[in-house]
Amino acid sequence: MSFEMIVKQSLSSSALFEGLDEATLEKLAGVMRPVSLKRNETLFLQDDDPDGCYCVLEGALKVSIINEDGDETILAALGRSDILGEMGLIDESPRSANITSLKATKLAFLSGSAFIDIAGQYPLIYRHLLRIVTKRLRITNDCFQIRQSMGLDGRLAHTLLRLADGFGNPLDGDRVMIFHKFTQSDLGDMVGAARENVSRQLNQWCHDGVLSKISGYYCIEKPQFLHDLT
Repeated sequence: MSFEMIVKQSLSSSALFEGLDEATLEKLAGVMRPVSLKRNETLFLQDDDPDGCYCVLEGALKVSIINEDGDETILAALGRSDILGEMGLIDESPRSANITSLKATKLAFLSGSAFIDIAGQYPLIYRHLLRIVTKRLRITNDCFQIRQSMGLDGRLAHTLLRLADGFGNPLDGDRVMIFHKFTQSDLGDMVGAARENVSRQLNQWCHDGVLSKISGYYCIEKPQFLHDLT
């Protein structure tokens, strides 16, 4: 399959560009260029000037910020068909976080100038983009409220389900394996809790059969149990 076809498929299933017509997707795919990252390679840093957005074709990346004490806080993990850096297409503001590959990753890059050219031909893309970005901001606000109001078990359940959406491999029954090795410290950063507390909760769920570990990967054995906590 050609690079353009792979990009088009990824764009059509992305939260940001899904629903666009075939012609617009083909135009976008036609002007995007490949970018490859090795494991632990930085794509861009917080406060960098925006130059466009990226679509993840394969691999995984983490979104993080560095606090005043110099410690890293992981905000999210991104996988196939996720779009990153899109806010710069709208407001041209500096990057809001650091993006680093968790493993070898392939992306497609859409420059800001190429986006403007295509949006000039297909002006409805702006309306689509603003609608989707607004939806994502609402989701972000919901996640913030969840983080503020839920206990550790709810926040951790929400995070595991979100990771399952991005990195999940369905197994028999309703079981889902999170096909990336996230550490307890990673999960602690995502839910805003100490590693020790996260470890205690994960161990309890493993004991209760809610989770298991297969070759170092977390497997959600009882997804409904986690959904009921969120």
